[in-house]
Parts: sequence; structure tokens; C-alpha cells
Amino acid sequence: MSVKVLQMLEGSIGKEKIILHLKSDVKCFDFLLRHMQKEVKKTSWRSAWIIHHIMKKNDERLQKPLSKIIKSIQGKTDGHQRELVKIVRKMKLLEDNEGLFFHVCMQIWAEVDKQPAVRYYCGLHIIEMAKKHPEIKKEFDYLTTDYYTQTLSAGIKKNFERELAKIY
Repeated sequence: MSVKVLQMLEGSIGKEKIILHLKSDVKCFDFLLRHMQKEVKKTSWRSAWIIHHIMKKNDERLQKPLSKIIKSIQGKTDGHQRELVKIVRKMKLLEDNEGLFFHVCMQIWAEVDKQPAVRYYCGLHIIEMAKKHPEIKKEFDYLTTDYYTQTLSAGIKKNFERELAKIY
């Protein structure tokens, strides 16, 4: 089963066909969930991409492994990190996971050479935390200077600034 799923991920089979296969075999979801936390070129990030597309908001299947998913974000390629961040952002986080994810997002946001999209999703989470915990806003003035935003693409920077304006 896992060999077939990996072949599908490595090939040019579309998302829809993989999703159809997932619906017919529940074990595939568990395999993808484990595989997306690894660093296997081509297939791990694609596993995360598929999980993100098929999961529900606050999907109960991801609650138990959520802290492992958050911890697995560090050290991945930018596109892989982006997909994992998007997955975690769809989940309701308990306090421990919220702090852990905030820390991961702060580290990624500070890496200005990363792809703008992964930094954007991390920045959105930081903004959400600033709304929830107003004391974070004090740190945000420094983290939103030109040094941190100049490497964002024009469209991402505009969207980010629009979201940022909502907390000031």
C-alpha cells in the first residue's frame, strides 16, 4: 500500500486521483500523515500538500500527532514548511502547542531569505497570536521593519500589511 502511494506522489498523478485512492483506503491517510513529517525529497512535502487539501478544519485525525507535526517543521525545505504550517493553522491549538507553534513561526519569520509564502503564513499566525495576546504587539514593531518585510514579494507584502493593520 505505501509503495503505491509513494509512486503516486512521485509521479505526475493529479491531486484528485490521490484523494480518490485515500477515500478507498483509510490506512493511506495514516501513511501520509507519518510520511509528511519526514524529509524525503519530492514525496514528503507532497504528502503534506495532500493532507492539507483533504483535512477538515480542526481535523480530529491530526489532534494526537499535532505536537509532532509542529516539531517536524524545523529543518524542512521552505515549500515543505509552508504546507506543514498551513496544516497546523487549520487546527485549534491547545496552550502547549500554541506556544510551540508560535516559537517555530517566529524562527521562520526571522529568516528573511526564506520563501515569502512560508514567512507569510508564519506571519499570519504571529498576527493571530498578537490579537489574542496583546503584549506580543510590542515585539511586533521591530519584527515588521523593512529588514523583515523587504524580501516579501509585492503581493504577499501588501496582504501581510493589510492583516497587520487590523491589530493596530
